[in-house]
Amino acid sequence: MDIPEYYKQFQNQPPKREEEAKKPEKIEGTSQKPQQKPEPQKQSQASAVKDKTISYTGNGFTLDQLEDWTDKTIYTLAGPVTDGIQHNVIVTVDKEPSVDNLIEYADLNITTLEKELKSCLLLKRSEIKLKNGTDAYEAIFSWYPTDDLQIYQHQIYVFDNKVAYKLTASFTKKTRQTIGPAVLRMMLSIKFPPKK
Repeated sequence: MDIPEYYKQFQNQPPKREEEAKKPEKIEGTSQKPQQKPEPQKQSQASAVKDKTISYTGNGFTLDQLEDWTDKTIYTLAGPVTDGIQHNVIVTVDKEPSVDNLIEYADLNITTLEKELKSCLLLKRSEIKLKNGTDAYEAIFSWYPTDDLQIYQHQIYVFDNKVAYKLTASFTKKTRQTIGPAVLRMMLSIKFPPKK
């Protein structure tokens, strides 16, 4: 088992004998005085500084997020391991997309994926509707992460209130037929808070 980096510093230190552990350490040139308790601080350092923060709410928690920090959360919903791969739906939220409409966002993502994936082939691209009627766009790719494994990747792109969303699911040839339709229905069920 690998030891985490932090604990390696303690690994090669010889153990102290029991008598040495009980004796207080002597410092040369000073007389040994009983240790005094430090005075309690009136305010901890952490609370003494007033940071500019906003409230961040995650999945079951909140924290004071520094104001100039950006939430780059990628959500992963894990499904079954079937036909040799871990199935999941990945939801990426882009609060400041570099383009300002759905088609441009889809084009940008499709082009990027075609450049990044080994032997990527675009099988389908088309407009689609979410379950609630919202306009969306889909793309289906086929690619080979290894010589003997073909993956089908289904992506759905959505724009809502100037925020872009990308949902991604990957399948084998077999699972595209077995669990694929249910996963697609799950992806198309995404909805957003009412516009302010």
